[in-house]
Amino acid sequence: MPTVPKIATRASRIALAALCSLLLAAIAAQAAVRVYSNDFSSRKEFAEIERSGGKACERRYRKKSKSMLATVERGPATCSFRPPIQGDGELPNHHVSVDAKVLDRTPKSIRGGAFIELTVRSGGGGVGYSLRVFPEKERFTLTRGPEGGKFPISEESSAIKKVGERNRLELVANGADIRAFVNRKEVAKITDENPGQVTGRKIRFSIGSEEQAKKEVLGTFKRVSVAVPG
Repeated sequence: MPTVPKIATRASRIALAALCSLLLAAIAAQAAVRVYSNDFSSRKEFAEIERSGGKACERRYRKKSKSMLATVERGPATCSFRPPIQGDGELPNHHVSVDAKVLDRTPKSIRGGAFIELTVRSGGGGVGYSLRVFPEKERFTLTRGPEGGKFPISEESSAIKKVGERNRLELVANGADIRAFVNRKEVAKITDENPGQVTGRKIRFSIGSEEQAKKEVLGTFKRVSVAVPG
């Protein structure tokens, strides 16, 4: 009877660990209950998304690509939008994802400060947990408003795709546990020491620029999904 070869190499162990991580992520995703989804497949779905903040902002529907085009006309600025759904109690548990990209039409001189962002438990005065991704720098920040505990986190990640490519951002708020994913890879996990300070109930996704310039940052949003963690 042939023997089964042992997994002895470091590369094999790494590959097996990566496969296990993907399987666990798939199981976790299946355990969540989806309560809202919008892929901008029609103008009606586009109209469901409300503008949430930002003065130097424009948006329009792209019929051909079935997506929402958003323009930050000058920076620094953040253009925010939100789906027609929010938590119905304190510390709402949400698993939210958004597919977005910064377009190549964004001038090279300001790409370093161009970002896409996802926020859960969002409220007035900057309240919420926010995952901000800078595609050009392949860097992310995870912040908490108000500041406190182990926040903020700012790191580089090879999971982040460059300008012109679509990135999927995911934030999971489950009690005091906050998890952040980029393109299905977990990039941060924190247990908030005092989650009661984050009192918001809304969900927000954004595009913005940290550069002081009268130049446009352009991006598209293709899909937003809201689920309740199992």
